[in-house]
Amino acid sequence: MELKIIRGSVVYADCDAIVNAANDGLREGGGVCGAIFSKARGRLTEECKAIGGCKTGHAVMTNGYGLTARHIIHAVGPIYHSDNDAPLLSSAYYNSLVLADTNDLKSIAFCSISTGIYGYPLDKAAVIALNTILNFKPKSLAECYIYCFDDKEYDVYLNALKEIKGE
Repeated sequence: MELKIIRGSVVYADCDAIVNAANDGLREGGGVCGAIFSKARGRLTEECKAIGGCKTGHAVMTNGYGLTARHIIHAVGPIYHSDNDAPLLSSAYYNSLVLADTNDLKSIAFCSISTGIYGYPLDKAAVIALNTILNFKPKSLAECYIYCFDDKEYDVYLNALKEIKGE
């Protein structure tokens, strides 16, 4: 699977599924979550209410509702307390990949899960995200993108990828 790190908003990613950094109630939040709900309008809210919620470390999929992406995968990352939260963050990425792959999607775009209001340190979260993605063995997924909203996030992800690859 090809991995690319892109500077920009995941809301506008042109792929099969974008990943929302969701809360466990699948309610509209701030940051990327708020932007996705705003762009998708009320229909997304209705579908999320019908699903009812999602546990931390898990993911669920909805329709894209007018976004460029056909689907939205809502991944619930942990609220950061300590490095003991790493398995839950990894699980949120992994379960998103599994959901996309088992639905025969070809491309997926992530934002940085749990690094906003949930307080996960960006440098630690980037390493967890990249290791989880790079170690995933897809059947259908061919392209994976990580969208970084600002220059700092972009630089952290690029540097983490270089370090993981030993460059």
